[in-house]
Amino acid sequence: MPASVKAPRLPAFKEPATTGSGDLTGLETDGRAEGLLFESDDAAGVDLEDAVFTECIFRSVSLQGAPMARVTFGDCRIEEVNAPVLEAPDSGWWNTAVVGGRIGSAELYGATFRSVKFERAKLGYLNLRRARIKDVEFRDVHIEELDAGGANLERVTFIDCTIDTLALNGAKLKDVDLRGARLRTLSGITALKGATVSYEQLLDLAPILANELGLRVE
Repeated sequence: MPASVKAPRLPAFKEPATTGSGDLTGLETDGRAEGLLFESDDAAGVDLEDAVFTECIFRSVSLQGAPMARVTFGDCRIEEVNAPVLEAPDSGWWNTAVVGGRIGSAELYGATFRSVKFERAKLGYLNLRRARIKDVEFRDVHIEELDAGGANLERVTFIDCTIDTLALNGAKLKDVDLRGARLRTLSGITALKGATVSYEQLLDLAPILANELGLRVE
């Protein structure tokens, strides 16, 4: 990676050393959990708003139907989580790895991400509008539609990823490396300032650039 592109600053992402099994339906009244393993749990109908999870592992957990506004994940590992719809606006994610899983619609607008890795996941619609995203790596992730309108992205990289539709309208980018992403459709191309693309990607983007600038190519 050229020196001009700053890579995300990421921790080692070691698996948390959990001390016991957790039950999402039986969280303490203060909505806090530390050092617990949640495995094959079903959070349908469980109110997880404002809950705080620290050094926890989520493995094959269903989060469908669980309101998760302002939930916080710190030093967590989230594996093979599935949800047709994940409702977690204004949530907080730090030093956390999300590995595998399939989410139809991830409503994460207004969320804050710091030192987070997404790996081998499939995401239908990833709503990151107005999110604050810093030191994040996407690796081997397929995203059908990524909407980062109005978001702030700094030191974000994509490796072996596919993004069918990328929307950056009003976004602010700094050290965002898109070279490892196969892009098919892009809107908000003027927000690409602060991003790095490959020469091949630039050629693919040429028609969109011409249309954005009102150029007629004959």
